[in-house]
Amino acid sequence: MRRILCVFCGLAVLSVWAITPGLADAGTGGMFVDVATTHPSYAAIRDLVQRGIIIMGAGGEFSGNAPLLRYDAAEWLSRTIKNVEGTRAGSDLTAQVTALDAKVKSLDAALVRDIAAVRAQLATVGQGASAEASQKAQTAFVLGVTGVVLALAAVALALWF
Repeated sequence: MRRILCVFCGLAVLSVWAITPGLADAGTGGMFVDVATTHPSYAAIRDLVQRGIIIMGAGGEFSGNAPLLRYDAAEWLSRTIKNVEGTRAGSDLTAQVTALDAKVKSLDAALVRDIAAVRAQLATVGQGASAEASQKAQTAFVLGVTGVVLALAAVALALWF
């Protein structure tokens, strides 16, 4: 008796699961019976359904191969416009713009201070480095001229001997 009861319960659960599109999915594993979760448009379709722009057909079908009627397109566009207008109407950005403006002004002031500090450091480095740099330049010039003279002497000696 207990086995028969378990068999009937199993068959009842299996029947309900097979009939319900949300549970069975006809093997697709998603929210539509006729769209596989691996389909490239699955995420977009799911998003549009969740936003209320597209309404699922009977039995959880999307019917992606059906032609798009102008009536359907008008309904989708109308729902989209209402969705966009609804998100824009309730948002007042004045406080956010004011906060961002204050941040930009504080960053601008900090940048001006940093630039002044860098200029002061460059001025002190430039004063001390100018004598050292000129000394290095003179040494490099003398070494360069010496190298050219020695090279010319080597060429002359090679040609004469």
